[in-house]
Amino acid sequence: MIRRSTLLAAAALACAALPATASADLVMGRTTPQLRANGIGPLKLGMTTAAALRTRWLAHRGSGCELGGRPYPVTYQLSGPSAPGGVVGSAEFNRGKLTNLSFTKGVETTFGARVGTTTARGMVNRAKDAGFGAAADYVDTFEGTFVAVVRGKTQFFGGFARGRASARKPISILAIPNVPVCE
Repeated sequence: MIRRSTLLAAAALACAALPATASADLVMGRTTPQLRANGIGPLKLGMTTAAALRTRWLAHRGSGCELGGRPYPVTYQLSGPSAPGGVVGSAEFNRGKLTNLSFTKGVETTFGARVGTTTARGMVNRAKDAGFGAAADYVDTFEGTFVAVVRGKTQFFGGFARGRASARKPISILAIPNVPVCE
């Protein structure tokens, strides 16, 4: 019989032996990178732009929404040489700190909501089943349903699905801490 601690030690050793471009989530059997409340892979909310660029997950610098005034946010696509394949997303920096990550393909949350598959109502249910607060609200301006997942009063996951939650359309954007909008 193999002890659980032996398996965990073997997995940790396997992860340590991998090149920096490999994802521990993929080694542990996940095929879809997992979006955590504080980041994904080596990217963590609050890290500096320089530290985030050193991960080699980011490429293609751009400008964020200009409606909030200067200084404008800076954005990068998650398409750098070390980023996992199949992930489509962006990182937003405000005043030199990573403040938002949003994805349109290739990720799932820690509670199993998957972009492109899980509906808005399904995301709410999965979050509640995991012990979080969650709500879905249709917003006419965007012709879609925003999902907010909270712990206490703090939102840490967001989702967006086109149409009303009752339309059962899949989430097209998953983000932390919320879906970025420019209105």
